[in-house]
Amino acid sequence: MPLEASALNDPKDKFHKIAVEYNNTIKYLQERYKNGIIRFKRPNFPRPTKAADAFGNEIPKATEPETPMRIPLKSYQTISDLGKHYVACCLDAPEVLPNGLWELGRQRAITVKGGIAVNVNDNPDLAFFLYKVSPFVKKGILKVLDPLKDDEALGEEEMQVAYRKHAVWTQLSDIEKLKTMASAYGVVQTGTKQPNQIRKELEDILVRNDKLRRSNPIIKGTKEFLEEMKVTDSVLLRAFVQKAIDESKLTCGLNGMWKIGDKAVVQVPATDIRDSDSKIRYLCNFMSLANQTEKLTEFMRDLINREYLDSITNKQEWVWLGKIAGVPTQFKKLEEIQKGVTDFFIPV
Repeated sequence: MPLEASALNDPKDKFHKIAVEYNNTIKYLQERYKNGIIRFKRPNFPRPTKAADAFGNEIPKATEPETPMRIPLKSYQTISDLGKHYVACCLDAPEVLPNGLWELGRQRAITVKGGIAVNVNDNPDLAFFLYKVSPFVKKGILKVLDPLKDDEALGEEEMQVAYRKHAVWTQLSDIEKLKTMASAYGVVQTGTKQPNQIRKELEDILVRNDKLRRSNPIIKGTKEFLEEMKVTDSVLLRAFVQKAIDESKLTCGLNGMWKIGDKAVVQVPATDIRDSDSKIRYLCNFMSLANQTEKLTEFMRDLINREYLDSITNKQEWVWLGKIAGVPTQFKKLEEIQKGVTDFFIPV
């Protein structure tokens, strides 16, 4: 307040240029951020990480805990052309020093996790300090979000959340379809879980995948999930693979070799061994190649038994197996498709 009252309107004041720059910055922020809220965010947080449960099983959808970051409320910075100055932002009562100068009070830093929102109208000093003075912004440790792009991104994110919740909690009312889609997207042991637990785990995976897609576009997120809601052959294959893993029929060693029992299936390249999702994705992509139809047929015959066929409750899965087995499916009754598939995979 003393700075604004005296230095701002007095060109001869030695702090006049600093006061003008402070005043112009606040005006700029108020015009640019119409709602007055400036969002500062830590880039790349939250970050995915590898984790394991109490039994040593990998948890593929874990996120790294957001460790708090302390931002000091003082810094030596160059403002205008007057050289470096000691600049501090007091958020509580300042301490008056014997020489008549002021120092920070008890609060000498702020704690930030994922980010912080500052209202420039209510707290202009903190807004100015973070935006103009703090080295954390200048070094990119904190990122100032663009209001136009950020609002657009937030709008898209809110729409994505709405679509995701509607698809998972409303459209997947058919339990078998829910289990198939959930297994295809990495929910384990769907046969032993209640529908709402499956929906919650599926939603969590989609949320995680949407974040990972920003750096790895081959990961399937909400957009791809909505496109595959009709249950494609790709979805059925991924669900089949996940069920085989759940039942310990199909395993992948630390070296990336997929096996059915002791029989080797395919070797995952070193670049795709980083996590279970990547290994499953490689296996399914390999089996879906046009030149691997014989390999896919052999793979399915090694895993399919009478118990699995007896558990199938929807025609779509029978039609998919019929295509793999070379059984005509068009204009055929379900009983005919079932007989042809059964005779192929479990010959008498």
